Amino acid sequence: MNNDERLRVLYVEDNCDSFEMLQVMLDMCQIEVDCARSSREALAQVSSDDRFDLYLLDGGLPDSDGFSLCRTLRAINPKTPVLFYSGNAHPEDMERGIEAGAAGYIIKPNSEKLAATILQLVTHYREASQPAFTDFHALAAAA
Repeated sequence: MNNDERLRVLYVEDNCDSFEMLQVMLDMCQIEVDCARSSREALAQVSSDDRFDLYLLDGGLPDSDGFSLCRTLRAINPKTPVLFYSGNAHPEDMERGIEAGAAGYIIKPNSEKLAATILQLVTHYREASQPAFTDFHALAAAA
C-alpha cells in the first residue's frame, strides 16, 4: 500500500462523540472516516460511493443491528472488509459478527490496535483473491 494513499472507512455509528473521537484518532493515521448514523444511511452512502476500503460497524443501530447490516454489505461488496467496533462485549456478539461476515471484532473502547487492524485488513483483502477469515485471526494475533 502506498504511504501517500489515504484509506477511506465508512464508520456506521449513531453516537456522535464516539464518531468524532475515532475520526480524529484515525485521521492521524492517514485514514479518512465518513460516518453513517444508521443502516439506511450507510446503505445510501455505499450505493452512491463505492470507494470505501473498509466498513467499520457498531453492533447496535437505531434502525437495525450491525449484524444484519454486515450481511447486507457483504452481499453488496464481498471484496470490502467489515470490522466491528462495538461495546457489545459478549462472546455471542463476537461470534454473530464473524458469522455475519465480519473479518474481526474489536470491543470499545479498545482503540489502540484499531488503526493497525484496519491497515492489516485492507492489505490482506487487497492481496487475497478470496479472503480467508481464519488467516486473519493469525494476522490479528501477531499484531
